[in-house]
Amino acid sequence: MNLNRRRSIILVSIILVLLAIVFVQAARYYHDTYVTEVGYAKASAHVPKKEKTTDDNGKVIAHSHSYIYKFHFVTKKGERKTLNYELSGENVRPLKKNSFVKADISDKRVVKGPYIISKSTIPDNIIHKVDCKIKPNT
Repeated sequence: MNLNRRRSIILVSIILVLLAIVFVQAARYYHDTYVTEVGYAKASAHVPKKEKTTDDNGKVIAHSHSYIYKFHFVTKKGERKTLNYELSGENVRPLKKNSFVKADISDKRVVKGPYIISKSTIPDNIIHKVDCKIKPNT
């Protein structure tokens, strides 16, 4: 085998390995961020402080306010996931104290929801995990 052919094979091999690594990392990111499951939680008995909404750079967004919640979700499998959620908008209102919520959640974020639900719609096998005392400011 000549030297140029050998170099080409090595270069192609390196590129394929790098592409495989990038693909695996992208798939892992997508799964952790966007693949969802249903989670149930109970809103705190304490209403979070109403704050001015800011963007990712810390700049205040005009005419928008936020309530920042920390939810302790329980999935249908009984797994617990703690996620922060920012409820924001122009005429935003806080969630009702001690209300039950349902949301589509990933490992990193609340993807859809949360929606207020009645306690009776939470599966029996996890209601005891959802309906527990919640400390203020959590």
